[in-house]
Amino acid sequence: MLKAFRSSQEERLQSHLVLQGSFFSAVISKSLPKINSIWSSVQSNLPKNILNFTVRYINNTLPTRKNLSKWGLATSSDCHFCLKPESLLHVVAGYNNYLNEGRYTWRHDSVLHLIASSLQGVTGTTLYADLPGFISPSVITGDNLRPDLLLAFKNTCLYILELTIGFETNFSIERSSKN
Repeated sequence: MLKAFRSSQEERLQSHLVLQGSFFSAVISKSLPKINSIWSSVQSNLPKNILNFTVRYINNTLPTRKNLSKWGLATSSDCHFCLKPESLLHVVAGYNNYLNEGRYTWRHDSVLHLIASSLQGVTGTTLYADLPGFISPSVITGDNLRPDLLLAFKNTCLYILELTIGFETNFSIERSSKN
C-alpha cells in the first residue's frame, strides 16, 4: 500500500514538473531574445564605473575595511563610525545610521532612475517607473503596492522589475518601516 501511494505521489510530482518545464520553456523561447536585446542595450549604455562597481560588488572585491585588512592594506577592519567590522554586508545594509538617514532608499531610487533613464530610449515601449518624473506603474496595477518599473511593449509583452537592494534580508521589519 505504501509503495502504491509513493508511486502515485511520484507520478503526480513528475507530471507537475513536466508542466512547469513546458511553461518555462515557452516563456524563455518567446521572451529571451527580447530580454537579451534590452539587456545588451542597457549594459552598453552603462557608464564603465557603474559596470565596474557592479562586478566588484557581486564578487565582494570592493575596498571595504575588512577586505583592505585582509589584503594587508589596512591595520583594522573596523568601521570608522560604529567600530563594528566593516564588511560588504555592513556597508550595504548593516549600518543603522545610514538606514535612519534614508541613504539606502536614496541608493535604491538612484539605481532605479539609472535603469529607467536607460530604458526610456527603447523604441516601441511605454515605461512606467515608481519615481518622480515618470508615469507611475499604479496606472496599470491600480494600487499602492506597485512594482518599481514596468516596460510595456505595444500589445505584446509586459516586463516587470522589482529592484531590491543588496542584503535586503538583513533589514528587520521594524527598521524597514521607517523608510
